[in-house]
Amino acid sequence: MADQATTPVSAGAPTPTPAPADAVVNPKLLIPKKDGPLAEVARLVAAAWGQETWFALRWKTQADFAKLVAEFSASITDKRSAATARTPQSQRLQELDDQFDEGLRILKKYINEDSGYDKARTDARLPGFGLLANKNGGFNLSRDRDERLVVLRDMLLPAVAKAPFAKREFGTAYWQIRFDEYKDLLGKAGGLASKVSKSVSQKDTAKLELRKVLQAVVYALKANFPDTFDAELRAWGFRKESY
Repeated sequence: MADQATTPVSAGAPTPTPAPADAVVNPKLLIPKKDGPLAEVARLVAAAWGQETWFALRWKTQADFAKLVAEFSASITDKRSAATARTPQSQRLQELDDQFDEGLRILKKYINEDSGYDKARTDARLPGFGLLANKNGGFNLSRDRDERLVVLRDMLLPAVAKAPFAKREFGTAYWQIRFDEYKDLLGKAGGLASKVSKSVSQKDTAKLELRKVLQAVVYALKANFPDTFDAELRAWGFRKESY
């Protein structure tokens, strides 16, 4: 029997290896969990989608997805910026807390001296300065900063101002200067905390939507390219099998 003629193989680009017919695509392994990698994959997918005009999702357009990607990336930057800005203020607040503790140590000595070095009389007067008794028998300001601010304003400063030691080194001037700065920093820290919280909320909302769209893209590519979907996934920006 005569040999059958064989068709020569062209020297062009190799044909993509078909994916196994029973291959299972797990979008969770293709879509990053961390914000940075997720933003990068989403950016690549948005760019590829912009080039492939045939591709469509009935509930999300390419333009809307590209906008979502930009918003997500911006929310990551906003969160980092707000958190960075808050750090120096947090450090200064801690320094002022330490100075309050040191000031209290001297203030108690003033009160004890003014009470004739009578411990019972001294202890009876300390709550009038806004100091709370602790389990070790001592007296301190509240550790909660918002409560501490109120106590400084409404109790300690007025009490020190009326005391005979008001003009001494750890008298009114010492406490007033630090109270004013403390109040200002707490207000700014609260604003920054709110900004961070808002950025986190916006980021988390966008992240959920991003992951939903990316999952739909993975399944759509699998449906449209059943034999070569691995190569298509890579071309669209899904570069790793897991993150």
